Amino acid sequence: MNNKKFNFSLGSKILKRIIFIFIAILVLLLIMSNIYTLKTGEEAVIIQLGKYHKTINKPGLHFKIPFIQTKVIINVNEIKRLEFGFRTDDGNQYKEIEEELMLLTKDGALINAETVFQYRINNPELYLFKVDDQLGTLKLMAESVRRRVIASYNIDEVMLTKKEQIQEEMKTELQKLCDTYKIGIQIRAVQLQDVVPPKAVDAAFKEVINAREDKESRINQAKTVANEIIPKARGRAQQMINEAEGYKQKRISEAKGDVASFLSIYEKYIQGKEVTRARMYLETMEEVLPKMEIYIVDKSGNTLKYIPLERNIINMDKKAGE
Repeated sequence: MNNKKFNFSLGSKILKRIIFIFIAILVLLLIMSNIYTLKTGEEAVIIQLGKYHKTINKPGLHFKIPFIQTKVIINVNEIKRLEFGFRTDDGNQYKEIEEELMLLTKDGALINAETVFQYRINNPELYLFKVDDQLGTLKLMAESVRRRVIASYNIDEVMLTKKEQIQEEMKTELQKLCDTYKIGIQIRAVQLQDVVPPKAVDAAFKEVINAREDKESRINQAKTVANEIIPKARGRAQQMINEAEGYKQKRISEAKGDVASFLSIYEKYIQGKEVTRARMYLETMEEVLPKMEIYIVDKSGNTLKYIPLERNIINMDKKAGE
């Protein structure tokens, strides 16, 4: 009888220990399953009883209350892509999505434009709780912005001259929508990767491009010629200005000399008018008479013979010199 009691007591103790160990293991497993690790750049959104509770952004080990709390870990540093006109899978396999390619420009032209929007989740709380379909909502907004911005530029601007401006405008417009609807997304970049005309008009567009390139070439040639001619013309103009300035200074100096001479004569004229007048007359005759042929006529009206001795003497001197 005593042996039976002893065996029952021993079995009861072993059973209790087994149950205790089992419960301890369950508790340990429960605790371990609710411990999680956050890496750098990761944030954990804690949901308690179906509602947002808090966001944890500190790297390291963290614990959530079993059964009451759940967690959603989001990498806020991860750059995600939203592709239009094509898709690439994890193996970088490319697939064209034709219905997303075609866009209409301001001047009524059709283009095929592959577009990539790069974004990241910068507010996990808003991202998880503000909208139901985050990716679908972002895609609708991006498609709207993409078509609206392209429709405000003509085909030349989209394909050639204002591509960077268009990308920046798309980024700004989409970010405004994300902020307005508070979906917790930051747009990092927009890329118009491959912008080409549809195949049906590709040949005609290439002709336009070639004509434009020929125009630019002719403009550059004209600028080159102008750069050669204009400096020469400017140099010649400056030379003429300098010559005119020199002639001006010469004439001013001559005029000043004439004025000084006139004033000197005038002073002498004031001092002795008759004498000065006679001297000026004689000086003038000295300059004029040697250049003139002189004929002498007497009072009776008869003409005297005139022999140009000076001319003959000059001719004789020339012959002697030869």
